[in-house]
Amino acid sequence: MTNSPKVNKTILPLIVVYGITTAFLILGKKQLLGWGVDPSVVIVGNLLLFAVSLVSLLLYQRAMSHPTTLGFLRNTYSGLFLKLLVCLIAVIIYILIERERVNKPAIFACVFLYFLYMLLEMRSLMQWNKARRNA
Repeated sequence: MTNSPKVNKTILPLIVVYGITTAFLILGKKQLLGWGVDPSVVIVGNLLLFAVSLVSLLLYQRAMSHPTTLGFLRNTYSGLFLKLLVCLIAVIIYILIERERVNKPAIFACVFLYFLYMLLEMRSLMQWNKARRNA
């Protein structure tokens, strides 16, 4: 058994934010529609960002644990490019499907969520690394 911190504690903040955000989007559907934001677009974006953030966080953890510089860079860039490509592909698919009905406020809400998940990822990663070094 290793002394490294468990992954569950690292991903817990992401799970909590995903749950709270999803609940807000479902319960506040009427208010969001009043603001011109399509909640279904933001719910799908939130789910996508949550999933890709989990994978990215695990890749970043592997990067920080890797003994070689090449392994560190490979895992770090993999996490970064994964997030960027998945988000880019999702936006392109959404724009191609909706054409003239693209909901720009929903896209901006998803951009906000992207930065929120990114900050949580980095915070969790820093805490994980600190706990790993102190163990």
